[in-house]
Amino acid sequence: MRHFTLLTITAAAFGLASCSDTDQGGFELKGQFKNGNGERLILEKLSQQPVAVDSAVIDSEGNFVFKNYVPKIGFYRIKVSEENFAMLVLDSAQRVTVTGDIKDLGNTYKVEGSDETSLFMQFTDVSRKRDKRVDSLNQIAQTLMEPFRNNPEKLDSISATFEAPYNAIMRPVNDEVAAMITKNASMYASLIAVQSLEPDLYGEVYRTLDQGLIKKFPNDKNVKNFHDFVGRTLALSVGQVAPEIELADTDGKLIKLSAFRGKVVLIDFWASWCGPCRKEMPNVVKAYAKYKGKGFEIFGVSLDKEKANWVEAIKTDGITWPQVSDLQQWSSSVVSLYAIQGIPYTVLLDKEGKIIAKNLRGDELDKKLAEILK
Repeated sequence: MRHFTLLTITAAAFGLASCSDTDQGGFELKGQFKNGNGERLILEKLSQQPVAVDSAVIDSEGNFVFKNYVPKIGFYRIKVSEENFAMLVLDSAQRVTVTGDIKDLGNTYKVEGSDETSLFMQFTDVSRKRDKRVDSLNQIAQTLMEPFRNNPEKLDSISATFEAPYNAIMRPVNDEVAAMITKNASMYASLIAVQSLEPDLYGEVYRTLDQGLIKKFPNDKNVKNFHDFVGRTLALSVGQVAPEIELADTDGKLIKLSAFRGKVVLIDFWASWCGPCRKEMPNVVKAYAKYKGKGFEIFGVSLDKEKANWVEAIKTDGITWPQVSDLQQWSSSVVSLYAIQGIPYTVLLDKEGKIIAKNLRGDELDKKLAEILK
C-alpha cells in the first residue's frame, strides 16, 4: 500500500529551492496564541532544509508579530518545536493574522489574510480524513499479518486482500484533490497537493497546474523545477514514443532500445542489490519464456555499480534477454530520462516503440501480454 501525507511533503519531489528574499511590500505577519505567554516562535522557510528567517516572542496577552522578514512566495511554518508548528503559504503582499492554542498549534491554528494558506489547509483537511481511514485499514492488516511474519507467501496473500479496500479509499480522495487543484491551478499551494497524485493517472491535472503556475510565477525556482518535472514526466505518458537508450551489455557492446522495433518490448529497470527486483524476477523469467516466441522481447537496464554483482545476478536469476548498464547506479543517465523514482520499474512498448503501460508486474504483466500478443 502507498499513501502520502500532505503535511510531510514539503520539498523532496520537485527539489524546492531556497532563494534570496529581498522584495518589499505591505507584508505583515502577526497573531494571538492562547497559553503562550513568553513563548519564543520561529518563522522558518521550507526548502531542502527548514531555514529560520525570523523570530518573535508572545507577550502577556498572547500577541506576537514578526517584524524583520518579507517573504517571496513559498512554504513556511511558525514553529514552537519540531512537533508543534503551523504551516503557511506566504507572499510579500499579504497581511496575515494567525490564531490558535500554543499547546496544539498544528490542530488549532486559523489564518486570515492568506488565500494560499487557506487553500493549503483545505488540502490538509482532506488529507487528514483520508489518512485516518487508511491508518485504520493498515492497523487491521498488521494485526492479521503478525502471526505470519516468517511466511512471505501468506503475507503477500493478506496484503493483496487489502488492495481493493485501500483503492476504494484512495481513488475518491485523489479525484477530489485533482478537482481542487484544477479549480485552483494558479495557486502556489496546489504545488504541494499535486504530489499526492500519480502523474500517469492525473497527467492532465499536472499539465493544467503547470500552465497556471508558470504563467503566474515565471521566475520562481520551485515552479520552474515543477515545469521541468512535468515536461519530462508527460513525455513518458502512454502513447508517447519511449526515449532512446543506448548502453553497453556485459561484454561492452552498445545496444540501442530502438534496435528492437517490430517487437513488443518490456524495459525492465532493476539492480542486483534490489531485493524487490530479485523477488519479481521469476515472474519476468516466466513471462519471457511464455511470450518470447510471439514477438516479445525484454530490454533489461541495470542500475548496478559493480559489474561482478550485475553479472552474477544475471546468471543466478536465469536472465537470458539483453542486458545493459552504465554502472552508475542512481547517477545513471536513464534515471532522469525515464523519471525513475524506484525499482523495480517497467515500461511496456508496442512494436512502434510507443508506451503501452508502466510498472506491470506478475499477473498484471501476463494479462497484458496475453491481450496484445494473441
